[in-house]
Amino acid sequence: MRTRTLTATLAFTAVCAALATPARAQTLLEEPRRRQGYYASLGLALAVDHNWHDGDSQGTLAAQLFSLRLGQLLTRRFGLGLLIDGGGGRKDSRRATMFALGLEAQWELARDIAVHGAAGLAAVGVKDESDPDAKLEGPAGAGYTAWLSYDWFLGTRRSGGWALTPVAGARLVPSGGDVALVGMIGLQLTYWTGLRREQLLLPPSEAW
Repeated sequence: MRTRTLTATLAFTAVCAALATPARAQTLLEEPRRRQGYYASLGLALAVDHNWHDGDSQGTLAAQLFSLRLGQLLTRRFGLGLLIDGGGGRKDSRRATMFALGLEAQWELARDIAVHGAAGLAAVGVKDESDPDAKLEGPAGAGYTAWLSYDWFLGTRRSGGWALTPVAGARLVPSGGDVALVGMIGLQLTYWTGLRREQLLLPPSEAW
């Protein structure tokens, strides 16, 4: 099982790299758009985690996840980046700990609306703190995340700028007999660098 999930993760990375190959070298002028250049995003999400062990349900826990995303839009619609998130939650005496580190790919479906996918390392551990001998249990290995986002831009910049980014998605972490499914909904604060004036198609009065 671990070999299959690792193979799938490597295949996802290879596909993303192949899609990025045709990216322009930013030598052609582009129409000004808010989602341009590099991006950095900090976020907080409410999460619901459900675990299974050998097919048996282990219950559901609510949690909070803090996230950091860094990357670049390589073409007009396609981008690559890095996703890091972590957090946890508690229900009665049961405590959950979550972590993920992965390569993120995104595609803009419509203006400022994008679909994202990430693959990499992930772990969801649950421990019963009422039992002093209990160990942290749950899947750890390859994790796969998919979500939708909308960038609601602030200010009047023509290229780049600050945005409030609502997100909603899910993560699957399969590892042997352990499986975790995490649903997430949250809000991120995103900054897009935009492109320089000499890279934008602007009226002569605004180009320089």
